[in-house]
Parts: sequence; structure tokens; C-alpha cells
Amino acid sequence: MITTVTLNPAVDRSYIINDFKPDNKYRVNDVTVTVGGKGINVAKTASILGEKINATGFLGGLSGDYIKRELVKLGISTSFVSIKGESRNFTAIIDPINKTETTVNEEGPFVTKSELTTFIKEYIKILKYSKIIIASGSVPKGVPKTIYRDMVKIAKDNKVIPIIDASGKYLEEAIKAKPYMIKPNIQELRDLVGYGLKNEFEIVHESRYICKQGVELVVISLGSEGAIFATQEKVFKVKTPNIKLVNAVGSGDALVAGIATAMIRNYCLEEMLKYSVACGTANALEKEIGYVDRKKVEQLYNKVELLRLV
Repeated sequence: MITTVTLNPAVDRSYIINDFKPDNKYRVNDVTVTVGGKGINVAKTASILGEKINATGFLGGLSGDYIKRELVKLGISTSFVSIKGESRNFTAIIDPINKTETTVNEEGPFVTKSELTTFIKEYIKILKYSKIIIASGSVPKGVPKTIYRDMVKIAKDNKVIPIIDASGKYLEEAIKAKPYMIKPNIQELRDLVGYGLKNEFEIVHESRYICKQGVELVVISLGSEGAIFATQEKVFKVKTPNIKLVNAVGSGDALVAGIATAMIRNYCLEEMLKYSVACGTANALEKEIGYVDRKKVEQLYNKVELLRLV
């Protein structure tokens, strides 16, 4: 089973507004409300792809109750820890005319030491029936910067494969524990290495350096340009098919879901890379964040271009 960890879940609202500009008033009819947070987006996508999923993390307040109910409706098992604070909201404004995405991301609740301890105990229990753990997204206040590093170490001690999709100090700390995979986007990689990464050679160099530190697979998402996948022995660039973009929010999470699904199904490396990019691209064709059409994934798979760089 795949378990996703979302420490800072959200209720996601996407508004489609043509020719959006600040300081204007808009009456919006095209609104999509879903449950989200990066780990939950992964859970939703992997469940659609046919995998058995458990979702955990922190939930609080009326928003938390709503998130749990919606996941249960989708057939996703949950083992969230209840907290006193209110789970956050995430808002995306999509402008198809100017091809822009404006996002408003609430910081989220405060997690107490007692709530954190309860979560760690629950996390250890979950590992007993998980094959892959995917921990991703922002971290609420009160949770230490070492949380992802600690989760990786505990997972490895229990022979569970850890995948981390985080940024900043949380990613930096996680790498020290040598997770199986990390998935920063290009800006998150720049922040991690401390310089601009102006060309493909520098991206490949830094990705392989991280692999030498003990991370088996480094995935750098490049948006519409696809992704770079690096192991110690091989580096690939995978190009996305040309599509009519609807909403790219959550495409990186769909890519991660594709990788985990491919791993469960024992795909070879090249098949896994193509499948994951097909999932990420399929998400960009939908209004709803964390949703893919399985038929579209299959169609896109055959259109994904795989180029070996090293």
C-alpha cells in the first residue's frame, strides 16, 4: 500500500477568470472546490490510478472534517491526527487568456508537542502495512524542520521506501537521511544549491551530486518543459506532450503519484519516467487539482519523449 503524509492539508478552491487583473471585482461562476495539500493530491491521483491508498497527517476544525469526509467518499483510507487548530485554505485563480496562475496559500494551524507526539506514534503504526511512504508539502507551525528527516529515518528502519517532496530547510534536512527519492521543482533546487542553475548542465550536475549523497532518484520538475530524472548511473530528460493547458496546479503531485504507482507495479526505470510525466500532464488537462483521467494517461504515455542525457 502507498501511504501519503500531508502535514498541512487544505481545502482547495480554483477560480477560472478570463483576463484576471488585480484591483478589479469579479463575479465567478466557474469554481472548483476540492480537498488538497500536496500529499492529498498524490493520494487522490494514485487512487484514481487504481492503487490502495492511506492518507495521514494533521486535520483540524470544520475544514478538517470536510477534508476527511471527501477522502472517504473517494475510497481513500485515512488515519489523520486531530488537532485543535483549523486546517487551511488554498486558492488558485486561473486566467486562460493570459495563461497565468495566481495562488493564495494560507500558512496553516499551529501543532502542539502533544499532537506531534501522537502523529509520530500513528506514523510508526502505519509503516507496518505500507510499502511506500510519500511525505510532501508545507509544514505547519510547531513542527520542527527535522520532521521529514526523522520520517525518512523511521521509514527506512522499518524497510519502507520514503519519497519526499518538500522545500527549503525541510528538504535540506530530509536529504541527510537519504530518502529513496526527492522531487524539487527547478526553483526549489536553486534554493537548495544556492545559485541560479542557468543551464541544463548545472541542473544535471547538482542532481547527480545529490544522488552521490545517497538519494537514489532525484526528480526535477520543469513545468511545461517536462522533468529531469537523475540516478547515480543515468540521467534522463522527459518532455511533456503539447497540450491545451487547463490548470497546472497539482501536476507535480500527479507526477509523484505516477512514480509511486509505477514502483508498486514494478515498471522498469524508463517506463516509470514516462508514466509519471504522463500523469503530471494529464492533471494539467483538468480543472480539478489532483485529478487525472486514466484513459488520457494511457494516451499521453505514448506521446512522452524520453531523452538520455548521461
